[in-house]
Amino acid sequence: MALKSVDDRTKLTVRNQVELLCFRVLPTTTRFSINVFKVRETVKYHALTELPETDKAICGLLTLRKEIIPVVDLKVWLYRGVKPHSMEESVFSMSGIDPADTQIIICEFNNVTIGLWVYRADYILRKNWDEIKVPVSSDFGNKTNNYTKNEEGEIVYIVDVEGMLSELFPMVAEQKKEETVLLVPTKLLHKQVLVAEDSRSALRALTNVLERFQVDYLTFDNGRRLLEHIEQHGAENVGMIITDLEMPEASGFTVIKEIKANPKTARIPIIVNSSMTGESNIELAKSLNADGFLGKTDPKGVAKYLQQYLGA
Repeated sequence: MALKSVDDRTKLTVRNQVELLCFRVLPTTTRFSINVFKVRETVKYHALTELPETDKAICGLLTLRKEIIPVVDLKVWLYRGVKPHSMEESVFSMSGIDPADTQIIICEFNNVTIGLWVYRADYILRKNWDEIKVPVSSDFGNKTNNYTKNEEGEIVYIVDVEGMLSELFPMVAEQKKEETVLLVPTKLLHKQVLVAEDSRSALRALTNVLERFQVDYLTFDNGRRLLEHIEQHGAENVGMIITDLEMPEASGFTVIKEIKANPKTARIPIIVNSSMTGESNIELAKSLNADGFLGKTDPKGVAKYLQQYLGA
């Protein structure tokens, strides 16, 4: 990605905006999306090396410039368990479509590289985070944690790729659970930790560590709700804030800006907990005076910051 495009997208985050790569997993109008910051490139479908005895959604390994990348058949994962009336059964099969006419989106997040096999990447959609909504319910359950609408007013689902990674590669989640169990709790100050996180799988991993340390905490599914809580209840007993970057209504960048700009809350340490582990995001968080940065599901990192800022 060119340096100018990285700089432009970094400026978007400061303005509480996001760019989404919109795509289809079937030749229909249902569209899904992923944050452009998580996308490295999009390539034409290549023949894959099959992986025996794996989840059916993991369709094989892609060799790309000597790099071996696991590839997920995203339509299989998204539509698995979906009610038949929502499944678009008549086109669920890719029969009649030449795989060479399909695409693989190469993603990098949470220090992992993975390919998403899709039918077609269509366009990039720019939105304010307050235009990203939390659904009351979704045909795709918790596989899509938020949604927005494109210029034609059509729903665009945002895929919970962190949840996908946790489900399809459970050995990673199990390793993190073991790391959490092995943590040795230390005495901490009786302060409250506020957590803004909209991914269920990431929140579960995070709160497991907080409970291990017997920390009093409150969780919010977006940054705006965390900010409203502080406005209503004050921050006298808040010892630390842990925030995701990608959230509806108000991003983590907005949380950092508003907390640090307010003299009453500027003292509160803010730790970013994000799967967008690229250097540009880390540097931007630091430039806004965030006090630390974690890749998601990093039990040892969470414990380090708890001890650093809440150690008795």
